Amino acid sequence: MLLRQATMADLPQIESIIRDGRELLAAQAIDQWQGAYPTTSILVDDIHQGWTVVLEENNEILGTAALIPGEDPTYKQIDGQWLTKQAPYLAIHRVAVSSHHHGRGLAGQLFQRLFDQIDHAASIESIRIDTHPQNMAMQHIIKKSGFSETGTIDLAAAGMPGTTDFAYERLTANAKPAHLATTETVK
Repeated sequence: MLLRQATMADLPQIESIIRDGRELLAAQAIDQWQGAYPTTSILVDDIHQGWTVVLEENNEILGTAALIPGEDPTYKQIDGQWLTKQAPYLAIHRVAVSSHHHGRGLAGQLFQRLFDQIDHAASIESIRIDTHPQNMAMQHIIKKSGFSETGTIDLAAAGMPGTTDFAYERLTANAKPAHLATTETVK
């Protein structure tokens, strides 16, 4: 298995995996990804920006995620507290694995390969991610992958006002003590 940057040729497989995820969430009565999000235009933009990575085995894409650098507008305000303040971080969004390979621990493997890659990026001090409060499977994977729950965020900046997700952060090997949050509550 290898982790690589996605190309436009991967779009049909990525869309299929996203559709699988949408259907699985619907079957579990979880109101996540039940509208148009993530749209094809978002997936295309992620690929063009160089943000999308895919987990591949034998020329088949098993999983995908968008690894986005810079300040994420949805993470500007949190009801809780991030582990870091003013530190460079990456946000992971649009994580999905193929329904044809459930039970293989692919999401965990995808995260581990991302972490291995990120730990070599000296400027990145943490990784942030969020998920729907009812998405217990993703919450389990996130926590098992070393993330700490930091609070809740509102997805208004992502065009979904009134939608609240659980927020998580994981420090990288490059975290600097000066950038770690204090005990003050940030809102």
